[in-house]
Amino acid sequence: MRSMRHASFLALLATLLAAAQPAAAQETQAPLVIVITSAGLTPFERNEVGRSFTVIRPEVIEDTKPAYVADVLKAVPGLAVSQMGAPGNTTQVRVRGAEGNHVLVLIDGIPVSETAQGEFDFGRLAVANIERIEVLRGPQSAFWGANAMAGVINIVTKSGARNGLSGSLAGELGTDGTRMTSGTLAYGQDNFDASGSLTLRHTDGFNVSSLGSELDGATHIDANARFSADITPSLTLDGTIRYGRVHAETDWQDFSGILQDTADTTRLTELFGALGLKWVSDDHLWFQNARISAGTTERITNDQFGAVSDAYTGDRYKASYQVGRHFVTPDLLDSTHTVTLGYDLVHETFQRLDSTAIIDPSMLEGKHRTAHSLIGEYRGTYLDQLHLTAAVRHDFNESFADITTYSVSGAWQVPNTGTRLHASVGTGSTNPTFTEQFGYIPGSFIPNPNLLPETSFGWDIGVEQTLLDGMVTVDATYFNQTLENEIATIGWMPSTVINETGMSTRQGVELTASLDFFNGFTAGVSYTYLDARNPDGSQEIRRPRHSGAVNLAYTLEEIPLTLHGEVVLTGDNLDTDFSTFPASPVVLPAYSLVNAGLNYQVSDQVEIYGRVHNLFDTKYQQVLGYNTQGRTFYAGAKASF
Repeated sequence: MRSMRHASFLALLATLLAAAQPAAAQETQAPLVIVITSAGLTPFERNEVGRSFTVIRPEVIEDTKPAYVADVLKAVPGLAVSQMGAPGNTTQVRVRGAEGNHVLVLIDGIPVSETAQGEFDFGRLAVANIERIEVLRGPQSAFWGANAMAGVINIVTKSGARNGLSGSLAGELGTDGTRMTSGTLAYGQDNFDASGSLTLRHTDGFNVSSLGSELDGATHIDANARFSADITPSLTLDGTIRYGRVHAETDWQDFSGILQDTADTTRLTELFGALGLKWVSDDHLWFQNARISAGTTERITNDQFGAVSDAYTGDRYKASYQVGRHFVTPDLLDSTHTVTLGYDLVHETFQRLDSTAIIDPSMLEGKHRTAHSLIGEYRGTYLDQLHLTAAVRHDFNESFADITTYSVSGAWQVPNTGTRLHASVGTGSTNPTFTEQFGYIPGSFIPNPNLLPETSFGWDIGVEQTLLDGMVTVDATYFNQTLENEIATIGWMPSTVINETGMSTRQGVELTASLDFFNGFTAGVSYTYLDARNPDGSQEIRRPRHSGAVNLAYTLEEIPLTLHGEVVLTGDNLDTDFSTFPASPVVLPAYSLVNAGLNYQVSDQVEIYGRVHNLFDTKYQQVLGYNTQGRTFYAGAKASF
């Protein structure tokens, strides 16, 4: 049966590779110039990027109106999403088989992962005033430092337009007691713009456990604001601030791994902000960028009796400075060059708050660490068709060994062919988390303050081909990445963490195709094959070998109606069953999810919409023991001015 499922899965994807995907694919070449702000120390145009990337564009988010960012990322090639039950609960995103803390998550350029676990919990992020999402795959540490070892996910919120006052108000109702209210406001003049949004979302949820009947719901608050002001024609000041709060109901997993139907709750509060200055010389050859950011997160978990079972807080402060110059050398292959030098300072803190779980009072003391980094980047364009990028970074770490990382990539637009070749090679690093170093829990977990950073070497190579005057774009990329000093958990009651000997390997293929007839119809498909192995050769858990997505959208010419649909396919997935001794691997069966919706433009200012998630009420699990949401319906309206 498993072989039949695999065969059917691959046959379906092979058939659909003639179609195309607007969101989760290497971006279709179009007249609009797409800029990737997270691709380096300075923004890149999409044709200049040699590394693998996906840009989820504004129109895709507006058309599909997903509830959470994790819903969008499920269709991106190379990404695996693992959600522990209901909305608001822990949701991990893995890039190309790496761990959740191996990908750096940014919101408007601010690192937003929790210092305790070193990763971002996507269960807390609703789609609120988001303009686009950039996903870079492969080692990015040379540009962004530690924890960008497998990739970068940069979430960009909407900015204000410099054309006066505008805004919107939206509301949504759905099954499982779901309700949402969202408002935005933007204002702009010739030299100033500002925008802000507030979103409130609540769901009664469903029972995550297979036992009992208690519902596990969640309440989200997302608020953000940003501004940009031209102080002089050469100097621009910008800033952003974000507040988020999630109160989620969850269930307790006992020591045998069985999820009990309890009334546990988790509350997460976050606050992030940044200020930046950008200067460009009058001749536009020299530029400088300076930026400071700060963020704090607090997570508190209460058991069913209201007692604090786990609680911690963490802060991150970052200061960055870059100076660079553009050069033009027409006698050398008609080339242009940009050289940028930079400095980063990152200070992180961590403190446990739950004295009930800790016997040693010293473990309640705050922990901190600081890193200084020097960065250099070169970018060159030759004959207006060959784009090369190289970067090197050295991190001076206070708490463990220093790390040097590098990246080299290139993209060649072959003249008169519609062919673009792209390739990259580089190294990455991920620091031990504060929990791994200092998260002592008597009888359960013993930390290891002597851990080394994880390091990796990765490369990819691919070809992109456009056909029929840009209506069809296909891309095929092979990737390979190795991981050394992987941090792994050993033992049981208590457990601890060590740097494993040997090498973990990840390799695979990402295939995407996109089609745009420019008559309102777009379609697409993506497919990923992944082979992720532990140092002992065993397959890594929660990393399906086969995954893919199919997207369709059509805007009717006669009436202002847009129809859209999506199929997300996930192959067999390994997880660990802790109810046996010793713990044993278990296979979670393959599944497919079908989502669909429609948007009707009542007028230039008013839109109504509806969508259905999991149309065929598929039963599946992304994490062993955690139920997932069945068929749900949503309807809403949005008014703009």
